[in-house]
Amino acid sequence: MKHGYGDEAGDVGWARGSSRHLVVAIVLTHEPQQLRRIVARIRQGLGKKLKQIPELKAYHTPEYIVARLLRKVIEQPFDIVAVVWRKADATAPFDPEEGYRQLCRIAVEHCLERYPQLSLTMDKRYTDPRLRDRLVETLTDGIGPQAVLVFQQIESRQEQALQVADAVAWSLFQKHEHGNETCYDILRDHIVVEDVVDKTKNWLSLGADSHRSKTE
Repeated sequence: MKHGYGDEAGDVGWARGSSRHLVVAIVLTHEPQQLRRIVARIRQGLGKKLKQIPELKAYHTPEYIVARLLRKVIEQPFDIVAVVWRKADATAPFDPEEGYRQLCRIAVEHCLERYPQLSLTMDKRYTDPRLRDRLVETLTDGIGPQAVLVFQQIESRQEQALQVADAVAWSLFQKHEHGNETCYDILRDHIVVEDVVDKTKNWLSLGADSHRSKTE
């Protein structure tokens, strides 16, 4: 069974100051323990101030440290599946969180196309159990009889492999939001799907009706 670790970068908002993109990225590996060891080793080499932070979050970490982490990660066999919502070209959903849920659904579909048996761990976005259940419903709706999805949501400080997914999502976000491809270039050869979703008319039918561009 393949192991997946997923996180997002950007936000679901539409107000001034909101991000223009939302990225959901899933790191796929057969050896999650290797990812955990890499994060632990990078943290050991940090200065005292950064060591005090309970987890390695790319948003709060100098770019050169994120790049150092990713250069170690690419020494391992792994794949990246990413879905990018170009919000500027899309219609705002009635429920902004639906955007996040649907991006997760599309990402999971891509993963299951390649690996029909998937154990997926996502960063715990919601404290409200109703919202957590809604995400589960969105991800499992329409999964074919040949696919197996084992899914859990936990806090990234409890799972170091999620901190790798955070760095990957951040790197993709930097490319699409700011045109900064420094960390993206490190990961480029491991990206098997980069699905850009835009021009949505009806968010609830996003999976069927959106225009997508892929690099595989």
